Amino acid sequence: MKKRMMKVMAVLLVVITTTSCYGPFRLTTKLHGWNSEVSDKKMINELVFLGLCIIPVYEICTLGDVLIFNSIEFWGGNNPIAMQDGDMEEVEVNHKGQKYQIIKTKNNMTVAQKGSEEEADFRYFPEENKWYHMDGENKLMAVQ
Repeated sequence: MKKRMMKVMAVLLVVITTTSCYGPFRLTTKLHGWNSEVSDKKMINELVFLGLCIIPVYEICTLGDVLIFNSIEFWGGNNPIAMQDGDMEEVEVNHKGQKYQIIKTKNNMTVAQKGSEEEADFRYFPEENKWYHMDGENKLMAVQ
């Protein structure tokens, strides 16, 4: 058992030191931001913080940032937790010989065929947990 634990620790040490995963810790930052808005009273926020530390929510978020999300951002350039208001990502894809451009922002996505003026706008409504095809501000149809 002790030998196996040493191997696991060695692997974790190699992963942490070789991925340069020092990063923005966005998941932990989001949890901390949520914690600071639980109440207007500092004492309640502090009690929630201590509870989340005892349960180990903060520890799990930090470990996820260290081992997963910061490493993904370092190696791939995008952190899946990171998209904020105002952030934009542009992607080009090929589908059945046609090139499409996809522009993603928080809760919005626009798909356009390259060389064409036509585009399709989609918006995510978190309160409904659904994506909708949009016509301006009007919902046309839910996307399943």
